[in-house]
Amino acid sequence: MNARQISTDVIIIGAGPAGLATANHLGLAGIRAVIVERNAGTVDEPRAVSIDDESLRSMQTLGLTERVVARTLPGYGSRYYSPRQREFARVKPTTMEFGHPRRSAFHQPELEATLLDGLNRFPMIKVWFNHEFESFEQDAEGVTAMLRGPDGAEKYVRGAYLAGCDGGRSSIRRAIGADLKGSSFEERWLVLDVINDVDDTPDSVAHCNHRRPAISLPGFDRTRRWEFIVHAEEDADHFLKDETIRELLQPYIGGQPVEVVRRLVYTFQARVADRWQEGRVFLLGDAAHLTPPYAGQGLNSGQRDANNFAWKAAAVIKGQFGASLMETYESERKPHAWSLIQMAIQIGWVMVPRNWFHTYGQIAFFRFAGLFPKLRDYFLGMKFKPEPRFENGFLVVDDEPPERTLVGRMLPQPNVLVSGDAAKLDDVMGAGFALLAIGSDAADRLATLAQPVWSQLDPKKVALIPDNTDPDTTGVHIGSYRADAPSPQIVRTAPSLMPRKLAPYNGKILLIRPDRYVAAAFTPENVEAIAEALEAQMGLRDASTLD
Repeated sequence: MNARQISTDVIIIGAGPAGLATANHLGLAGIRAVIVERNAGTVDEPRAVSIDDESLRSMQTLGLTERVVARTLPGYGSRYYSPRQREFARVKPTTMEFGHPRRSAFHQPELEATLLDGLNRFPMIKVWFNHEFESFEQDAEGVTAMLRGPDGAEKYVRGAYLAGCDGGRSSIRRAIGADLKGSSFEERWLVLDVINDVDDTPDSVAHCNHRRPAISLPGFDRTRRWEFIVHAEEDADHFLKDETIRELLQPYIGGQPVEVVRRLVYTFQARVADRWQEGRVFLLGDAAHLTPPYAGQGLNSGQRDANNFAWKAAAVIKGQFGASLMETYESERKPHAWSLIQMAIQIGWVMVPRNWFHTYGQIAFFRFAGLFPKLRDYFLGMKFKPEPRFENGFLVVDDEPPERTLVGRMLPQPNVLVSGDAAKLDDVMGAGFALLAIGSDAADRLATLAQPVWSQLDPKKVALIPDNTDPDTTGVHIGSYRADAPSPQIVRTAPSLMPRKLAPYNGKILLIRPDRYVAAAFTPENVEAIAEALEAQMGLRDASTLD
């Protein structure tokens, strides 16, 4: 062994949002990690400006949601304007299905600083700034990465897995021979971040003018982002000049002064890596996919990657699962990442009309859609956003129709009452696996579970019951619960507030993964078959831990 080789569990290359979130999830699970970042610190300039409900739910899991939400503009929508500056469509989602606003404006530097500070809770997580990744070697037992420290000296670190979170120009992606594939979509945009902005519209605004499409997005504390398309034949440097910027902003803010804190011409792309894994090396975030910003999903897709990868790596390292679980990372994440890229392109088609007919054709369409409540609500509620649904991976398909099943989908998060106090369901379930029983006799159903797989998963047991249930009927029957097992946590919610998607699962038990996706649904009558199917997928069916 090299004298300077350091041992860890997971090596993370890149201290951006995906890398920092991955480290926080691992730290929460008690897993060691080393983050390697070539820069001196986290970013100090605006980049991503939209965080969605799923990412805020991840922040909730990490215990950071209050700090993050305090610096957001929650629940903003979108407005669409014609070339004559008349609003012709508005999208204002109000759903809180996952316990948070569908999307909120935020500052990426503040998010990264919060995630970095969150790592101080975990002494097993090390952050190495000013370190360059050079190369890696892997074998059947692990990965060894060669780095170069700030003094130019070589340093080696070895772990079970390596997570490439090193952005769109990923050296890890090149090292595993993966290529970015996708559509021919590619556009140049002038991106301006301004402070002391006079536009206090609490929504994003798309100026759908085929001559020069423009978009502005709200930010926290009087900040705003402006984006103007740069046509193929135009000189990018011309758009970075002060006089050009004033000319572009004038139709929208007049002569009001704003301070431009960042300006660049950026090429929007729609690409996804053809492979996300090579042995023990994985791609996350922009290293795996590049998303046009129209839907605000680039950073958020990276947060989904971090959550998915981290809980699986932790489960394998702790011996709860066999190594085959890691093969489900790409199969679960890649299709959804691509579907969001396609959604972004479709939103861009609305925001960026190509000609006069395109501009006024879509105006006519939205006015027509406004005449039909269901069609109008489909757009108003952002129901066009592809909902993650895993058909393969760590799950056992149930017998509910595909359009109604919760297995392979994210669990809704209602507000609940715990001993009379309000709480969010995730805070009761904890950060690991959970068994959620639904219905008036939920606690009794949890009491009957005795299969070895539950000891292996170590889930928190939660009984979700209607708040009009007689208290005398919610206790566990005497003698029915194992003496060495903790009693289930009983939480209540009003029947009118019970998420509609949970209705088919009244009287059933759900196995919830650490990333809040439903892995299985069962009753005491079919629990043996479900337990055996789960054990087989865990890769430990014949292991002594399940004897």
